[in-house]
Amino acid sequence: MNFDSINSAIAEWTALLGDSGVTLAESGELGASTIGVKRSIPAALHPWSQEQVAKILETAQRWKVPVYPVSTGNNWGYGSANPVEDDCVVLDLSQLNQISDFDPEMGVVTVQPGVTQGELREFLDQQEGDYLVPVTGAGPNCSLLGNALERGYGITPITDHFAAVTKIEAILPDGSLYRTPLSELGGKEIDGLFKWGLGPYMDGLFSQGNFGVVVNMTIALAPAPETVTAFFFSTKDDAKLEALVPTVREVLRSLGGTVVAINLLNSQRMLSMMIPFPEDKAVDGFLPAAEAEHIAHRHGVPAWSGVGAIYASKEVARAARRTLRRLLGPVTDRLIFINQRKVEMARSVARVLPGSLATRIQGMADTLSGALQIMNGAPNDVALALAYWRSGALPVPGQAKNPAKDGCGLIWFAPLVPIRGTDARRYTEMIERICPQYGVNPLITLTTINDRCFDSTVPLLFDRNDPDATAKANECYRTLYQAGQEEGFLPYRLNVNAMDILNTSGTTYSRLSSHLKAAIDPNFILSPGRYVPSQNARSDA
Repeated sequence: MNFDSINSAIAEWTALLGDSGVTLAESGELGASTIGVKRSIPAALHPWSQEQVAKILETAQRWKVPVYPVSTGNNWGYGSANPVEDDCVVLDLSQLNQISDFDPEMGVVTVQPGVTQGELREFLDQQEGDYLVPVTGAGPNCSLLGNALERGYGITPITDHFAAVTKIEAILPDGSLYRTPLSELGGKEIDGLFKWGLGPYMDGLFSQGNFGVVVNMTIALAPAPETVTAFFFSTKDDAKLEALVPTVREVLRSLGGTVVAINLLNSQRMLSMMIPFPEDKAVDGFLPAAEAEHIAHRHGVPAWSGVGAIYASKEVARAARRTLRRLLGPVTDRLIFINQRKVEMARSVARVLPGSLATRIQGMADTLSGALQIMNGAPNDVALALAYWRSGALPVPGQAKNPAKDGCGLIWFAPLVPIRGTDARRYTEMIERICPQYGVNPLITLTTINDRCFDSTVPLLFDRNDPDATAKANECYRTLYQAGQEEGFLPYRLNVNAMDILNTSGTTYSRLSSHLKAAIDPNFILSPGRYVPSQNARSDA
């Protein structure tokens, strides 16, 4: 690290942003992360306009100081606001939080990096915009733009969030503004209505890349349907997984556009949502399989549970329920349909029941209500409680959850799995074999991202206050990746400690991406190492 260059750059940035716009490392506010990463971060910059972003990058080029942009920094389980490499200055874009160009007729809206799921929901409610926010389980304080650029997904009708992106504006590493050809030719409106634009599709370079700082993103929103009905199903017999998986595929193909995504969860993943971590049954922080099975049996948790939603008119929803009964009936023990009216009925019943039974039903109703809100495009932090299952101080009710600052240990392993029964079995056996070797309970979710492929989100939960547990969890990730590579189950996104997986010299991908990076960013000052080989990796090639 060249201290003279960094100090000179920080002096220029302070003159641009003011003292309040620059946070120095000495403040102790930088670098909290659920994955236990500890990066050297000299400073964080907090611009409030895209003009300032451009000037920040011009200064970074002049002094050859690397910068690493983050939207809100709430990238739980993947590195939070930490760079891939040491000695990068964090470019915090959370103050760029404007929402513009909302077209209530066409259903498109433009957001800046700092716009959160919760803020877009509030905006649409104020504008009487009858559309769903593309929510995730990460909570209302997470960036829409950041999630889309990472190709995140959800369970609402537009499942693939980058697929909803129609237009991007970005500041390139030299400070110039990138716009798509249609916008450059004067077609700003039509550009926001058509994803692919004109000519080569350059917008894709800004997804899981480091070719520019995206400052505006136009996204298409899904219209709110007449009805949203959640459905839950389960099987007590683990041996039915091979039959259940192709049935899920058939549901999506039969009800495409009405049922858009289905989650399958194993018993341990369900337990993590239902009960506190049973410390008294754990061995060195790990819940043995026999104990997990015993507790699941005591709480009536089946081997596999599934959840999805029907988005449709009342007439189509009735037909969809019949189809779901016909398809899922033979491979499940239970199939129920829930809407908000049924949740309120459960709450009414709870009010007249005694003691613990009332508490249990009220808790179930609250959980179902939270799930329905997410399915209705209204973000909440119900799912975020998972991060606190093994460690972390859970905030008091009403206080925002921040797993990174609250001490949670969480690393997401997120591989892609073909929607075949045999592949699902091979995959789950791999997870169940490897995770316990590192003191990590195998919590498995299989989420359909289309009718051909699952993304499986496996939370590697650990005690972040224990250096040994932190090291083992990170080693577990590497072992899972290596085993998955051999089996054909590769991740759709990586955390900041695993980006070197793509920085392998000699492959056609690494050569091409490195050449493109060198042409756009010859000093490699923007997000070095992020999904694209860094300057060091390139020089070693």
